Amino acid sequence: HSHGRARTDIPYKYQQLSNFGNVVIGEGSWIGEHAVIMPGVTIGKNAIVGANSVVTCDVPERTIVAGSPARILRVWSEALNDWAGPPAE
Repeated sequence: HSHGRARTDIPYKYQQLSNFGNVVIGEGSWIGEHAVIMPGVTIGKNAIVGANSVVTCDVPERTIVAGSPARILRVWSEALNDWAGPPAE
């Protein structure tokens, strides 16, 4: 939620809250300290968000993201049974 800004004659604390979209955090995910997840974003199961990251789009499950804006650093590889580099773009 966020305070509306439609009225400048009413203090923010008296204005209605606006809903910009739910944030969904999947089971087993880790969210680093001071990370910001923007409205409407879904964090997949067992994903990891690095500290101080700004997440602006959905994060697939079993993915490590970090940065501002957050980008994919690693993805879980079932074949390797370990973290692998980001997918080719």
